[in-house]
Amino acid sequence: MTFDYKKYSLENLENWIHDAMNSGEASPQEIYDTIKGVVDENYHIYKKKTAEAYELLALLNGNGEGHISDTISRGNKIHQAIDDCMRPWGHSDMEALQYTDEELNAMCAAAEEEAYLISKGYFKENGFWQKPKTSWVVGVQVDGLSGDAIIPIPDEVADIVGWDLDDELEWIPNDNGSYIIRKVTK
Repeated sequence: MTFDYKKYSLENLENWIHDAMNSGEASPQEIYDTIKGVVDENYHIYKKKTAEAYELLALLNGNGEGHISDTISRGNKIHQAIDDCMRPWGHSDMEALQYTDEELNAMCAAAEEEAYLISKGYFKENGFWQKPKTSWVVGVQVDGLSGDAIIPIPDEVADIVGWDLDDELEWIPNDNGSYIIRKVTK
């Protein structure tokens, strides 16, 4: 007899949900928040691990320069481009029949080109490929309550480097007066 881990896990999940609902103390919102929190946490763990694997693969392939700051965003876009190429025959053989071999090859070639451009940081705007932006200028703001200086990080930057609102950032000074901002990993 083999142990069915899937069945065991799902039965435990079912029992835990019954237990939480029948405790009389956990509200539906708390149960929902807990389940969503676990799923969200797992998503970010696997997203981070995927980004790390992607960065290592890029370095091993000679495509990295020692640091790839937007691997998560690029990796997701590359996977999407490859999925777009594979979609016609990935779901059913009937879908693939509507395309000739030349059309399928052209779609894959376009997806490969798109994946390459994305891996180099290019992005599409108004139908045209644009060079990646490598610097941003933001003004220093002052918090009205504490008087602390605040440097707002544009959403675009946070998306590229994979930072979230609750991330702790570390400021590392360079000899030239500039700083490297890096997410603190625990």
